[in-house]
Amino acid sequence: MNKIKIKIPSDNHYIIKKFHRKNIDIFNIEYIGKTAIYTIDEADLEKINIEDIEIISYRGLKSFIKKIKYNIHFIISCLIIILLLYFFGGCIIKVEVIHSNKDIRALLENELFSLGIKSFTFKKSFEELQTIKEHIKKEYPNDIEWLEIVDDGMKYTIRVEERIITEKKDPPKYCNIVSTKDAVIMNITSHKGQAILGINDHVKNGDIIVSGKIKFNEETKSHTCAEATVYGNTWYRVGANLPLDHETKEYTGKKKNNLAFEIGTKYTRIFKIHFDEYDVEKKCIFRLGHFAIYKETVKEYYTKKEKYTEEEAYNEALKQAKEKLEIKLNNQATILSEKVLQSNTYNSIISIDVFYSVKEIIGKQVEAQIEEEIEPKEPSN
Repeated sequence: MNKIKIKIPSDNHYIIKKFHRKNIDIFNIEYIGKTAIYTIDEADLEKINIEDIEIISYRGLKSFIKKIKYNIHFIISCLIIILLLYFFGGCIIKVEVIHSNKDIRALLENELFSLGIKSFTFKKSFEELQTIKEHIKKEYPNDIEWLEIVDDGMKYTIRVEERIITEKKDPPKYCNIVSTKDAVIMNITSHKGQAILGINDHVKNGDIIVSGKIKFNEETKSHTCAEATVYGNTWYRVGANLPLDHETKEYTGKKKNNLAFEIGTKYTRIFKIHFDEYDVEKKCIFRLGHFAIYKETVKEYYTKKEKYTEEEAYNEALKQAKEKLEIKLNNQATILSEKVLQSNTYNSIISIDVFYSVKEIIGKQVEAQIEEEIEPKEPSN
């Protein structure tokens, strides 16, 4: 059953009676001012013998067909885009070899081309790509250490690691473990060499902690390359400034999907974004040369102005100071203690100065030159 809405400029009471006499069912009546809009079956339209009938809209299958006809150009465009995406999604437009060595790039580009990995060809299966990778690695065992062919949409990205054969160098005959910082020695684990300083000794940057010169009774017996792990107690002073007034993003949970086109440097969205403040995450779904189609996910947020309390600002500034220090330290370092030297608040900005005591590796292996020791001459008679 197809329903239609009609508007008749006549007396409503008379029309309803007339519909009843002609067995015309009225499904709904809408009143707009003094005008009434009737919803009836489309098949009953020919029973109405009244002039100036205005058809407002169709419902049901005919309405659906009418909407399709009205939007036919848009629907055809969408279908063409889908077909193009499906077709080009199975094509390779570009092959890019990523490596700093131009000789390696040229070698791979030529080899891949001969094996069918080239522009404007259809994609190969995963098994075919694996076979090609293994073939290239076997063909060039002295040049290629590792190879990966990444299916990146309409592009193959080839990542490669060059095999570098280096001659093994003999370890230095003589080296010392020296301090890299001013510190107090906390622990020494020596594997080779002779420790000349011990736990709780103060050292300065460049002082020898473990010597590669092996002595006995003050006489040098041999030389070796000292090996040792030395931990020391070091000190750092770190400052941090933090405004009491700050802004944060509060996401509303509202999201919208959008499409955008990129031609060269020009980026155009299909639909306008009506959010006042928002973040956009975009993903490329189609690329052909300088033309690309992106899917966007738009997330609405609003900026919330907040103000730290004195205690909150103090704790946040202390956290930031610690994060600054941790950037300088390696994973084996440990913060032993912290002490705030001063804390001031001026013009809505808190400023702190923190002293840290740290346990970290301070020993470094440094090669040294063997010096010939001149024996004192015996006095002549």
